[in-house]
Amino acid sequence: MEPSLKLCSHEGKDLEEETMYCQLVGSLIYLTLTRPDISFRVGVVSRFMQKPKKPHLEALKRMLRYMKGTIDYELFYMKGDPFKINEYCDADYASEHDTRRSTTGYVFNLGSTAISCCNKSQPIVSLSTMEAEYQAGKMAAQEST
Repeated sequence: MEPSLKLCSHEGKDLEEETMYCQLVGSLIYLTLTRPDISFRVGVVSRFMQKPKKPHLEALKRMLRYMKGTIDYELFYMKGDPFKINEYCDADYASEHDTRRSTTGYVFNLGSTAISCCNKSQPIVSLSTMEAEYQAGKMAAQEST
């Protein structure tokens, strides 16, 4: 799923067969245990399981193609890397079309390898980009304590 793709609950044609969509989402949810790089996108497409539309299925198919192309990816800790934890966080202001909530993302690295990451909707509707950034920083700080 491209970062610029925004999915809505009311755009697109209804799917005739919703069972396949739910099975694919369930399979991808299982994969997020070992592939944290897809967890946010899986969370986005799982919001539409009640009434999936054609663009939602197309996003799922794109994710499956991504998984096929990155099947050999793995975490690698290099000998000699500094044993230092770095934190990065960011917010995407009002990125959800349906709720107008912002999205927070953060990652913790040990050396050059990610050890913890999270992408989720903020619990409140931010009124500015600055407020969304403060919320992202707060959520990351809560994780690191």
